[in-house]
Amino acid sequence: MPYHIKANRGDIADTVIGVGDPARAQLYAEEIGAELVNANRYPVYTGKYRGMPITIVAHGIGAPSIAIALEELRMLGMRRFVRIGTAGALADLKIGDVVVASAAAAAHGGGVLSAYMGNACPPLAPSPILTAKLYEGLKGLGAVLGPVVSSDAFYAEAGVADLWRSWGAVAVEMECAAAMMLGWLRGFETACVLVVSNVVGREETADLRNRFVEVFKRVLEVIWGSYSSSVGSGSP
Repeated sequence: MPYHIKANRGDIADTVIGVGDPARAQLYAEEIGAELVNANRYPVYTGKYRGMPITIVAHGIGAPSIAIALEELRMLGMRRFVRIGTAGALADLKIGDVVVASAAAAAHGGGVLSAYMGNACPPLAPSPILTAKLYEGLKGLGAVLGPVVSSDAFYAEAGVADLWRSWGAVAVEMECAAAMMLGWLRGFETACVLVVSNVVGREETADLRNRFVEVFKRVLEVIWGSYSSSVGSGSP
């Protein structure tokens, strides 16, 4: 049983929306009237969107933190995980732009990825069908589909940004690679939707609260479309 998320299996929906910031998790919970089901370590809320059960978790910052949260949510019944996070732009993007991650690159050796898979190359791609549906649903917000880098060192990013750009990466963040790896290893769907909060190498910020709400609602609509189809067909 989980050590950190003190909830029961019935408290966690099949679909979990993950964010790094506890304040954003609370914002999303308020949008759908979700109730707090765990206040220990990781704030977790569960509610409904148009009759569809949804859980929201604040998974914290970095691969180790999100890995713990996902392992425990999977133990509690999670079947689908969508991260809605922030990212630093590497490509020709501006603050507020939306990226749907098609894959992630991450350093291998000594970190979470190696702890799970040793010297093997981890699977660092999201669930393709879910990702394609989210990309189609977010095109109206100008979403870009492309690979990202998951970095463990926030303040070291500017020094290697040019290298990452040479790989074709469009943005950098800290959790997608771990989520994608665990999705394949533990048998749940994953997808990562990112809002550009800064441009690597520049000092500029913006209030993205409304943008995050807009993205959240679009993501819920995409997931609800699949949910309503499965309910209508009688699928589990």
